[in-house]
Amino acid sequence: MILSLMAVFCAPNASDALAEAPVSTPTFTWTVPPFAPAFINDGDTLRGYAADTQNWFVNQLPNYKHSILHVPLARLLAEMRSGSSQIRCSTTLIPTPERREYIVFAKTILLHLPVSVVIRAKDEPIFDPFLSTQGHIELDRLLANRNLNSAIRIGRAYGRQVDATLALHQNAPQIMKAADDTKFMRMLTLDRIDWTLYFPSEAEYYRRQRTPNLEIKALPIAGNTTLLMATIGCANTPAGRKAIADINAIIDQNPAMPWTKFYTEWLSPPDREWFNAAKSQYISSNQYEARLEYRPAVSRANTQE
Repeated sequence: MILSLMAVFCAPNASDALAEAPVSTPTFTWTVPPFAPAFINDGDTLRGYAADTQNWFVNQLPNYKHSILHVPLARLLAEMRSGSSQIRCSTTLIPTPERREYIVFAKTILLHLPVSVVIRAKDEPIFDPFLSTQGHIELDRLLANRNLNSAIRIGRAYGRQVDATLALHQNAPQIMKAADDTKFMRMLTLDRIDWTLYFPSEAEYYRRQRTPNLEIKALPIAGNTTLLMATIGCANTPAGRKAIADINAIIDQNPAMPWTKFYTEWLSPPDREWFNAAKSQYISSNQYEARLEYRPAVSRANTQE
């Protein structure tokens, strides 16, 4: 996905409860980028797993007033660099060395399945020849096959390794390039393509929204199976550092990470099963940067070797 995976949304009931807070109460501004199914804007209502996650944290932070700001990621990062005294934060940020220069991050909150190859479930045997012994798709070999058509979104960053592999096959005739990837599920249904690239939660969202009768399968990509970890980041100011300290205290008090249930609701049953197992491994690990690998059951082709 993509380095920045989301921000969080303040529930109407939470903001109503805080409406009468004293004027001196600091305002916590949650910035919300357009990113389904993390955020789904239905008129005056925001839904999605990041929205629900923020609702959960807002209810744990009664000492702040809470507001929402819809803003593109690029603008948010620019404002964070400016050193404004406002508490302006975003939840779906992945910490990087460059961002740490002007953003202070909380401990990990959001765990995400990585970008995967999404196919029609009934076609799974067709992709067996491209699986490694661990059951992961070897993307380079798949892209080299001229008989399986795909579509990818123009200008989208799928991650360093995946992007590098795609660049090697950028002129492949069987790879369609489109400006809008919201219609890829429909293209799978119509047999116009055989596979595409999505985060599993994205694929399930578009499947439910556009092609509810289509059964899909997300196949992990070899070398790209580590869970992505995102969290709340605030501008690195005294107020921002205080807000992150308060958030870290909440995280420490809830080691089971109950808010992650909102994310699992946007996964297919197989992906939900793996995510819950991986989350358990993350929680029980003594290492903060735990490396969690997706190792699905070995396919039929591999069991016969």
